[in-house]
Amino acid sequence: MLKYVFPNGIQWLLLCVLSVSSIQAQEAFEVSVNRNPVRTGEQVQLTFTIKNLQRRIDGPQIQGLKLLYGPSTSNSTSIVNGARSSEVAYTYTYQVTSKANVRIPAFELNGTKGTLKSDPFVLRVSARGTKPSGPNSGDLGTVACIIEASKRTVFIGEPIVISFKIFNRANNLDVRKFNIPETPGFWKEEVDIPEPRWEPQVISGKRYNVATVKKLVLFPQQTGSLVIEGFDLVGYMRTSFFNGQNVTAAADPVKIEVKPLPEPIPSSFLGAFAQFRVAAKQTGETCRTNEAITYDLTFSGQGNIKFIQEPKLSWPGEFEVFDPEVIDRINVNENGESGSRTFRYVVIPRAPGDFTLPMPKGSWFSTKTRSYVDLESKELKLTVSVNTAEGANTVNYNSKTDIQVLNQDINFIHSDWKGPCLPRQRWDNRGQWASVMLAVGPLVLGVSFLLRRRRDEEERNPKGAKKRRAGNAVRKELREAKSLINVSEFYPALGRGLEAYLLSKLEWNASQMKRSNLLNELAMRVPSQTEDWKAMLDTLDMARYAPGQVPAPAELLSTAERLVDATEKEWNA
Repeated sequence: MLKYVFPNGIQWLLLCVLSVSSIQAQEAFEVSVNRNPVRTGEQVQLTFTIKNLQRRIDGPQIQGLKLLYGPSTSNSTSIVNGARSSEVAYTYTYQVTSKANVRIPAFELNGTKGTLKSDPFVLRVSARGTKPSGPNSGDLGTVACIIEASKRTVFIGEPIVISFKIFNRANNLDVRKFNIPETPGFWKEEVDIPEPRWEPQVISGKRYNVATVKKLVLFPQQTGSLVIEGFDLVGYMRTSFFNGQNVTAAADPVKIEVKPLPEPIPSSFLGAFAQFRVAAKQTGETCRTNEAITYDLTFSGQGNIKFIQEPKLSWPGEFEVFDPEVIDRINVNENGESGSRTFRYVVIPRAPGDFTLPMPKGSWFSTKTRSYVDLESKELKLTVSVNTAEGANTVNYNSKTDIQVLNQDINFIHSDWKGPCLPRQRWDNRGQWASVMLAVGPLVLGVSFLLRRRRDEEERNPKGAKKRRAGNAVRKELREAKSLINVSEFYPALGRGLEAYLLSKLEWNASQMKRSNLLNELAMRVPSQTEDWKAMLDTLDMARYAPGQVPAPAELLSTAERLVDATEKEWNA
């Protein structure tokens, strides 16, 4: 039931219940005006729109407005992917009698699952002869681009959700092109949103169709004023069946003020988060010597979890610890980035005893309390007993000794060997040596002939020769990258080697090396390896900016070698 209670307590009925048109679709109710602001004495139209519900609405009496006539009714029904939705609109025409702003109240409507309520708004009224204007006029025009920011003032590293929206009041608008700007000074994460579609929204009483075309989560990486600008569109709006006009719109720039973190910053600083915690888990509290256990350190919270690096831990000297496996469970949505990053260690105790497993230390900045918070963690214990099932030949490890004597480290050469061997007399057969020497000449001549023939072919077809040698060349580049595996030049060296390999296989020069063209060629020649190549190239691109976010060099090198071998087999098949 649609009703409004005046201050004097008078309550009146505006509509009656008829029937429910759709159970599956979501019901909604909204009130909008055709213009805002208006002048005293002018006419204004109020439209009551009901979605997926059949109701009759009578024109309400509103203080400051005089009801002239109505309603005019419009109906529309659509079926998208099997889902049916309907919309009924009742439009009443009023005359503005007030000289002051008119408050359009919130109206209520009984739905099938509860009460539906419209949003109140203010109809701005100006005197006759004046033209409404100013930033508070609420008029976005027929088509507008808007950049919405969840925050305008943040600390460095604090996330911001940016939405790029198109507002449209035209009925026949075709958006042909829009540009999403770059975001310099920010680390960018894209939010996975549904395909853009027009959704109704009332702003200052005006009904717009709104489409969200992109949503990003940004993490500022520098302080100062950062500006986001360049969001614009080009569209075509039909004015009749045969005619139309081009329309353009551009969003106002959005300025983000990024403040530095409060001083002093802790030496073991982990980053800025809304929530953050660390938890440890082990496969068991007891084990035996030389038995492997897993030890998980999980960092979780709200913020850029991808920036968390491997913690520096002080392990007992009796432990053999392998490089950790990084497991990410990170979700990027319209509320920001949240989730967890787990470092999974494989640990092998080499000596018995009672040990305390290490926990990371550090502080993080809380964007809610605007203060630094120390990590709170509970240390875990591990009891290691002697492994009696290993036998007498078990190697004993002792962390307190600098030199360990191993029982079978050197096998001595026996000078008085009496066992079976090749008789020396056989090497005295000169006839065999003569046969070998006679065969050397023709063999050398044949090898020289093949080498000369191959060289002539390479001179006639240098690109083909370069293509054939691509596999050997890239393996040489991979060996060179392996020699740099522990230095910062590893990732550039690996990238140059793989790029040279692909250029050789495709017989391209460097100017043709575009990512889209490359992936298209790989899809035709090695379709089963295309996705692996795309992932490898994306990983190498990330390594230039955030090497801590990519796999370890040894793992990445092994993946590259397997990818080259598989490509060679499929390419030459």
